[in-house]
Amino acid sequence: MHDDYQVPAIALIAALMLAFAYLHSRFRSVRTLLWMLALGCTEIQAILHWMVASWAIPPGAATPHAVIWLKVAEESALVLSSALFLASLSPLSFRIGRLRVLFVIPYIFPILVYSVLYYGVDRHPTGSFLLLYCLLVYSSFVVAFLWSLRRGSIPIWLTVVVAVCAGIVGIPSFVNGDVYWPLLVVESGNMVMTALLVVYTFRRLSPGLFLAISGFLASAVPPIFYMQPVGSITSTGLILARAVTLGKVVLAMGLILLVLEDEVEKNETARQRERRVRLELEAYARQALTARNLEEFDRESSQLCSMIVENSRFGGAAMVVRSVAGGFTVVGYAGMDGATAGALDALAQRLPATCFATEGEALVADSASLNLDLAPWLTPGDDLERLHLTRVGAVPLLGPDNSAEGALLLSGTRVPLDTLRADDLLPLEILAGRLQAARAQAMMLGKLIDSERFAGVGQLANNVAQQLNNPLTVILGYSALLEESTPMGPDRRGAEAISIEARRMKSILERLSRFSKLSTERFNSFSVADLISDIEQMHRTDFLRHSIEFRLTSEPDLPSIFGNAHQIRQALLHATQYAIDSVLKVGPNQEKSIRIEATAAASDDTRVRIVIAHSGQGFAQPERAFDSLSSGFAGSESPGIGLSLCAAIVREHRGTIAAVNYEPTGAAVIIELPIS
Repeated sequence: MHDDYQVPAIALIAALMLAFAYLHSRFRSVRTLLWMLALGCTEIQAILHWMVASWAIPPGAATPHAVIWLKVAEESALVLSSALFLASLSPLSFRIGRLRVLFVIPYIFPILVYSVLYYGVDRHPTGSFLLLYCLLVYSSFVVAFLWSLRRGSIPIWLTVVVAVCAGIVGIPSFVNGDVYWPLLVVESGNMVMTALLVVYTFRRLSPGLFLAISGFLASAVPPIFYMQPVGSITSTGLILARAVTLGKVVLAMGLILLVLEDEVEKNETARQRERRVRLELEAYARQALTARNLEEFDRESSQLCSMIVENSRFGGAAMVVRSVAGGFTVVGYAGMDGATAGALDALAQRLPATCFATEGEALVADSASLNLDLAPWLTPGDDLERLHLTRVGAVPLLGPDNSAEGALLLSGTRVPLDTLRADDLLPLEILAGRLQAARAQAMMLGKLIDSERFAGVGQLANNVAQQLNNPLTVILGYSALLEESTPMGPDRRGAEAISIEARRMKSILERLSRFSKLSTERFNSFSVADLISDIEQMHRTDFLRHSIEFRLTSEPDLPSIFGNAHQIRQALLHATQYAIDSVLKVGPNQEKSIRIEATAAASDDTRVRIVIAHSGQGFAQPERAFDSLSSGFAGSESPGIGLSLCAAIVREHRGTIAAVNYEPTGAAVIIELPIS
């Protein structure tokens, strides 16, 4: 049917394609590219249709071959256009080995072959040729059915219904030998399905959506409804034909508006995201991250987690840091109950040092945050598995050498995870960097305060020893004279008691004076394994006499320590003696055990860690365990003085010392010393 109404439509579509090409050059997405190619095929189909309709063929004459192949090209362009529109909104694919193939390729290829055979070879096939047509259509139907089972923007039940209905409709046609109707069903079905995809993909009421759907539905009108033989053109057929032609123009305008509306929505979303990120950064920047030591800093971590939950995209947060004992521990949490936090803390103690390595799976693209799978470290019946918390986000707290000193664990996203971007996590990553820097500063400040305190304690101890030494000498002298001049009896026993206690006080004063006499002279390399073996030999009698279970563990090929072997031995003896005294205070039916472990420090490969742990009573105040004035001078060995002297020796050797309590009972002194 020849109608010059198509000429201005062709011109309008060409002009709209220029506008679409400009939009694609600005925004550059796969969808706009496919739309532009589909509109190009639509334009080609419209031109070819006008050429075929304008070709003058005498009545009764055979159709020229040129017209036949123009018609083949026209229908192929129409089929390809519908396929490109379909693929632009449903880019689902499957794998063949390492190759990823879009469903639309095996779906549309048989239809293209079908169209070429129908318009270029035989429109009334019979026998095996009819079977070939049937195989082509239903091979495409099988692909369409498998495609409909994949989850996309449209509900699966709806895609399955459309695919099955299209397959059923074609059966009567093939039975009657009609191969034209199945081709129309495919062409119209593609456009109807694309219209549904537009509705489910954009999910909004807008001019662009209305125009695009109208254009697709108009393009879905089969030509059988408006094509009549020459000379019998009706007004209804002419109106439908022009409506289909106008629908192509409306479709192009609708797609342009959809692209513009999408960009406006993206800009608005980006503006809101930028504002939210800025407010989150400002909230974190207002938080003062200062403390005099690590213990004080970690006590404020729950408040920091509450701030994260209040301002971030996550409903739960927990702060995990490396403990003095070498493992990880939860020091604060918010947005989760105590049971969840306790289960996280129990799991954190089992986490390896490398679990927060930056080469793990990223939470979102271009982000340093990790999508941490907890399953490898869960135990059978673990509470986290029952609470369905087996995967969390982790923002690592990285030290100067990029070693993980802990992490911010995040759970319960308030938005779908696939909508998160690196910008959403940037404030948390900046906060994590500030937290680690503040913790390092608090640790250094704590060491400085400890150094000054021990220096003051050493000065005080030296002054006290000097001031008490002279009166004590007088007491010792007169007590000796009393012992010699007093006959046996109560007075003699009193003089002996005075002499014994005075000698013990003199021993204590000698220990106090050592705080100011530590020296770095005669430093050399010595074996840690030999040193802790000496400790075992010196205390073996005590272990046997008091039925104390002793375990000694030393890593093979442990590097040597640089320092004064005699002083380090004295420090370990003091710590071991304190462990023995603590174990002897437990009940008769309780475990009595002491273990000494020597390993490479988990956080620093330039240090050796020595752990002296016991099953006795823990420290009342672990942070003040090495303060000689806090524990008093109870007992004959005065454990407070011994641990203070131990700490002074360790710090003189540029090492670190810490006291920790174990649950439910037990405690340990952890010493780290630099290697040679």
